[in-house]
Amino acid sequence: MKSQIVQAREAWWQEHVGRWRQSGMSKSGYCATHGLSLHSFRYWLRKSRSSMDAVPAVQPSVVAVPFTLAPKAPSFGVVVASRYALDIPADFDEAALSKLLSVLEARC
Repeated sequence: MKSQIVQAREAWWQEHVGRWRQSGMSKSGYCATHGLSLHSFRYWLRKSRSSMDAVPAVQPSVVAVPFTLAPKAPSFGVVVASRYALDIPADFDEAALSKLLSVLEARC
């Protein structure tokens, strides 16, 4: 049976290993930032990988998810200079569309 001190140390290192995985940082960068020994960090990283390998893999399963397709609101398409394709809802704001088209035409 592990002592509470050993369990606390393992939990502390596993917390750092998990944070490093989420950080996107290099091992050496993470250790330097957090004042950790790179050698010790690598040891606990290897230990965490071997303990993960010991856990039996969960078999994937397929779950049915019900959904319905919402009807699409009426709209029309506009292509500006073969560069921009817009799907405009039928109840569009003319002023906003006019402004958008003038901006897009200026870029073409």
